[in-house]
Amino acid sequence: MERSKITLDTNLLLEYWKRQDRRVVVERLIEMARVGRADLAVTARIRQDVPAPPLAHQLDRLSEIEVLETGAVARIGLWVIGQDILGDDRFEKISAEIDEELIRRGRRPPDWRDWDHLHAHCLSGRSVFLTWDERILEVAPELYERLGVVVQKPETWLKALGL
Repeated sequence: MERSKITLDTNLLLEYWKRQDRRVVVERLIEMARVGRADLAVTARIRQDVPAPPLAHQLDRLSEIEVLETGAVARIGLWVIGQDILGDDRFEKISAEIDEELIRRGRRPPDWRDWDHLHAHCLSGRSVFLTWDERILEVAPELYERLGVVVQKPETWLKALGL
């Protein structure tokens, strides 16, 4: 069985670290990684989502829970040479169009960090982006249709595997 290459949104790790109700879902994903059934990653943009202690200290311990930190989309002022990756014009164009459509409908689009997580996920060739963020989930069908990016709630993904 091929290892699924999963990108975790920041909200999954916050749930885990804060020992909140859905922690058990994240524990199942971590166990899958420990037994070789999943390759878990977060993008380096997580450091802007979790900038302060005490949770920021957890970022230096990601390997202990089988989570890799990949690069983020390069941005002036945040670019880490040798880690971050240059963006894709097509992704930028499509995300801007999605934002415009959401705003036109009176909806709030994902913020720049959300887009950076998704952009880096896409550029890294990972298979599924897991999140509980409703703003990201709202655009999931369009991301799949226009970019082939699979975005799901972790429970939905686990259920599809029969777990």
